[in-house]
Amino acid sequence: MTESDDGVRRKYEALTNCLSCKVDERDYEHLQPQLASLQELAGVENRSISLYDINRASFLLKTDKHLELLGYEPQDISIGNYHAMIHPQDVVFLYDAELKMYDFLAKRDKDKKDYKLVYDYRVRAKDGRYIRFLHQMAIFACDRENRAWIMLIVSDILSQFPENEEPRRFLINTKNQKVCLFNEENQIADHLVTAREKEILSLIAGGLDSQSIADRLCLSLHTVNNHRQNILRKTRTKSIAQAAYYLRCIGLC
Repeated sequence: MTESDDGVRRKYEALTNCLSCKVDERDYEHLQPQLASLQELAGVENRSISLYDINRASFLLKTDKHLELLGYEPQDISIGNYHAMIHPQDVVFLYDAELKMYDFLAKRDKDKKDYKLVYDYRVRAKDGRYIRFLHQMAIFACDRENRAWIMLIVSDILSQFPENEEPRRFLINTKNQKVCLFNEENQIADHLVTAREKEILSLIAGGLDSQSIADRLCLSLHTVNNHRQNILRKTRTKSIAQAAYYLRCIGLC
């Protein structure tokens, strides 16, 4: 990022203050069956699932299973004090990622809901430790003028990721799995993982070593190891196990 931290903060505050939606009570009534289904899903998933209502600037649904890990009670957490708990080196990164996501989506037409922002950052627990979270944010519902109204936020814990790692961010098209933003900073042309890399990850998960994978796919050992290194580089992870977990969380593996 080249813009100053203060500039990004001001832009983020301006955006959140000016967002509006064209909805009424009938729209909320039509949304109820979907809320019930998502509430049921959240009860069985080992992850936090939330719905943020841009119109009312509040959560329609919030099932935060990670508060116990952080040491907080639900009444302790609001958007303002949650952002204050984010690592100071990561909070502007988060603001910038969301600003660029909203700008990108504002230029889209009917396919706005086909994109999700994937980003991770560190949150300070009550005991002072920092815990890394992986968030995925996408439009759950649009208003009558096709603007973002309800945002879906899915959160996982990246407990095996070192505290001092730099955060990652991607805007991904969920239909074709192409990375649409932040390509240059992650050195990615189109896809976070290629079809071949997914195949290699699947074989590693099946217990095969690099030589066995090379024999199975009729590739050289050098080529297989290059694919492994590319997976680590693009996901900014230290091990294939970390990379595989990260990719499973975001639905790419």
